[in-house]
Amino acid sequence: MTALETNVFPITNLAELSAGYRLYRVRGLRSEQGEFFQNQQALVRRLSYRLQSPVAIVTHDGEPHVVIREDDPEPPSPIPLVRATAYLDRVPGDLRLDFGARSPETDPICLRFLQFVLQEPLRRDARLWQPSSGRPYFFKDPCYEQHGVSQYRGFAIRAVLTPGGLGLCVDVKHAFGSQSPLPVRLARREFRRWQGQHCIYRMGHLWYDIRLAEISDLTASEELIPLDGRTVPLLEWVAAECRKPIPPDLANLPADAAVVYYRNNQDDQRAAPAGLCYPVISTQDPRAQALQRETILAPHERHKMIHDFVRDHLQGLRFGAVRLRLGADPVRVCPQMFQVPDLRFGGDRVLSVRGSIGAQHVGLDQLGRTRLDCLRDKSAGFYVRSPLDRQYLVLPQSVAESWGEAFRADLRRSVDDLFPQEHGYAPELVTYNDRVLRTAVRQGREVIQAVQKHCTKPGYAVVMTHHTDDRRQRAEDQLAALVLRELRERFDLPAAVVHSATGQECYALENGRNGGSRYQIRHDRRGRFDGYLRNVALNKVLLTNERWPFVLATPLHADVIVGVDVKHHTAGFTVVGKHGSEVRTLSRKSRQKEMLLADQVATYLMELLRAEAKYEEIHTIVLQRDGRLWPSERAGARRAVERLKAEGVLPADATLTMLEVSKTAPASLRLFDVIVEPGKPAWVQNPEVGTYHLADATDAYLCATGRAFRRPGTVNPLHVRFVEGPLPFLNCLSDLYALTTLAWTRPEDCTRDPITIKLNDRRLGEDAGEYDSDALSFVAGAGDAEEVA
Repeated sequence: MTALETNVFPITNLAELSAGYRLYRVRGLRSEQGEFFQNQQALVRRLSYRLQSPVAIVTHDGEPHVVIREDDPEPPSPIPLVRATAYLDRVPGDLRLDFGARSPETDPICLRFLQFVLQEPLRRDARLWQPSSGRPYFFKDPCYEQHGVSQYRGFAIRAVLTPGGLGLCVDVKHAFGSQSPLPVRLARREFRRWQGQHCIYRMGHLWYDIRLAEISDLTASEELIPLDGRTVPLLEWVAAECRKPIPPDLANLPADAAVVYYRNNQDDQRAAPAGLCYPVISTQDPRAQALQRETILAPHERHKMIHDFVRDHLQGLRFGAVRLRLGADPVRVCPQMFQVPDLRFGGDRVLSVRGSIGAQHVGLDQLGRTRLDCLRDKSAGFYVRSPLDRQYLVLPQSVAESWGEAFRADLRRSVDDLFPQEHGYAPELVTYNDRVLRTAVRQGREVIQAVQKHCTKPGYAVVMTHHTDDRRQRAEDQLAALVLRELRERFDLPAAVVHSATGQECYALENGRNGGSRYQIRHDRRGRFDGYLRNVALNKVLLTNERWPFVLATPLHADVIVGVDVKHHTAGFTVVGKHGSEVRTLSRKSRQKEMLLADQVATYLMELLRAEAKYEEIHTIVLQRDGRLWPSERAGARRAVERLKAEGVLPADATLTMLEVSKTAPASLRLFDVIVEPGKPAWVQNPEVGTYHLADATDAYLCATGRAFRRPGTVNPLHVRFVEGPLPFLNCLSDLYALTTLAWTRPEDCTRDPITIKLNDRRLGEDAGEYDSDALSFVAGAGDAEEVA
């Protein structure tokens, strides 16, 4: 395979860069504290904002030390943190950082200082704006505008290590905002719908993201702000702080403009004229949906935009007195490629890209379509073919009385097409009163009452809900979270949620000649709705019932792989066996928002491994952590394996290997397959699916999507980090890729995430969704009292 081009541009004059710094020993933070790492991050963040300078934290002689630049003022001390107080003791002497002669110990300092250098010149560029420190830089001129929404294109920039040096990783990003600001004379009653929302505050030429907290009773000419030892009206203060000439929206702001409050990075309250605050638009907002396709960039488009931005904005940035020089050509890597594992369907049908004997052979370009054909083939079909248990279909009363019966019949046909059974898919119809307030709590209460009354036997449910009036932009679906968790916890009823909006769009009432009427799918929506029904049948019915479409016929290197994630104080675990046929999931509440304690991990992992060990002997265990694997989690996983060895549940030679899988990054590494022929423009395309790049002994990038699957956009490789363990990193990476080929949610396509992480996302989307349980209890209690009275 030829070399691939990255989006990392090397710094070619590192030997000219140097910086002085000071070290401070941190007392009061101990590694055994549960909040140790969160407090470290909080300490760096507070000092950076306080000093307006780069701050790093390193381990020196086994203790945490803070690093600041030599010309910065003395940092404050002590600093209160979560259940700890940090004292900073200066280490005598100033130290010199030579960027041309770095070491693993100084690399984090170099990267932190270099990242900070990028901020100021780009922030001064009047063409750009940045929502907050560390976020991408966007052009102020929108690239598209439609339906009152502006789409901003920008670039994320991250200092990274390169082979033998340092470089800048650059990627394209997008954001959406309203074309119009909040009402200039925003009333308190109107403000309720905006409270807690994010806005782009256009403070003159400086734009940044704020979160609306409160509204003032004062106008912009009455709200007083300190300025040069005196207080002046907010309107005057903003104009004084703004570079001249001032923009028209500030120049035309009336004296009686409303004022809103927000909190800055140091949690201080600040004021802003409402007429300068432009609401941020969520990607889930229907108004942004039409522009969403414009964010999907073909490889050649993204490649050109990145090179243009580097040329126009990043060449010649200053590091002190030295100008940074970036190489015109990005770093190139020599990747390798994994073969697609064989897949086993029902009827012992094996599908093989690698040409295995006795299997049905298929080319890589036809893999997705052939997988779907195998599921529809009556001689193959789903690998797990046992009949479905009792099924419930819970519909709003208004839907049941209109197009609900047509939907039930169409859904039955879709499920039966994918998963034929002797008696077919025949869900029991349950209806709930949806003619109440369209709020999550009121609608949720009606669903719970209907399920409690009618779903008295064990089974599985599909629940249809409406979009509620109280759902805020950029917020999760509270009604779906409420329904899924309450049904599971109260009634032990696994469920999936679908929304009524698609059915309302696609069904129409047709009147017959004989006076009869019935609902039919609109002719112009038939193709779209057929795809929607198949998605509901597969993802909401069959996968919820744990009917796996296909499994691995090529065994994994590991005996058991455990995916771990934490979201909204809920821990999710997914265990997959050697062939991907035995899958178990577990979710548990946690007081920690992102990090699990060692005892928690040990308890949960022991529970899962005990269950798995009943069916097969386990020698090789791999743990895949979605995001960061915290030291407490590593300790808990080790403890679980050692305890199970001592109990005889695991053999004495059982091993544990741990990985971190990063799905997102401030600036993602991209891989481009660039073909250059003399006299012709460069041809830029995606790498092939299964391509991987071993950056070093512990970091790799895996393309689980690629050009064999003709989806739009540019491949976004997964970043996989080897943490510890005896299983070779390449074997771990091969297993991870094999688990991405279990594209159960969309068999005709590829999926970026391994099934261990994909199923965790599904389960945590159900169990970790946030909603107001106290309000639900209050409404339910009030309703019960009302009925008794």
